[in-house]
Amino acid sequence: MVLWGKNALEEALKSNKRIEKVYLQFGKYFPPEFIETLKKQKIKIQWAKKEELKKKAGTSKHQGIVILLSPVEICKPEALINKTIQKKSFFVILDRVTEPQNLGAIARTTEFFGGTGILLPEKESAPINETAIKASSGALLHLTISRYSNLVEAVKIFKDKGGTIVSLETGGENISKAKVYPPFALIVGSEGKGISEELLKISNKIVSIPGKGKTPSLNVSVATGIAVWELLRKTESL
Repeated sequence: MVLWGKNALEEALKSNKRIEKVYLQFGKYFPPEFIETLKKQKIKIQWAKKEELKKKAGTSKHQGIVILLSPVEICKPEALINKTIQKKSFFVILDRVTEPQNLGAIARTTEFFGGTGILLPEKESAPINETAIKASSGALLHLTISRYSNLVEAVKIFKDKGGTIVSLETGGENISKAKVYPPFALIVGSEGKGISEELLKISNKIVSIPGKGKTPSLNVSVATGIAVWELLRKTESL
């Protein structure tokens, strides 16, 4: 959902709705306390040119402010973790996946196979916008979505409650031979950076999808689909 103007931003802050990002006009003066308020609430700020803001807002009366408001309710990690444990299901953790199309496609896979939701980091993460929702075919509206500043901490909480952590990364065990039973969390990383060392260290298993071609890797959303199917087909979940 796209809003614009100072009044709209003030109302969005009061409403406690999830603000994905605030675009501010490059070169326009904003009081330091205004910027500080956004930073204290951990709202992402991106500077953009006047014409770019006009395109995003659909009007030239944006006052130098365009707000990207999440159309999806964001829950605390505990809600996602508890739901997964209770249902003996799975969820997917996206480590530094920044493309909304990939987020949407992964959400579609997760919902199709009966997963409970998606866990995202606060930083270096794709926004939940119209592009992501469209790519998910609406699946994002049916999943439990959580953001958390410390993925390692969230993973430890899930492990302490009996969950299994599986990281999809090159150099791991052949996924066709891996035995994993729900409840589990599948961690996938960006195609460039992969999964962080901290998350790999606390994973119960590191698995890989073997290939024969010259292409070194798969798109992260495609790889996630293969991995979820392969992990679930050995259980009574499918």
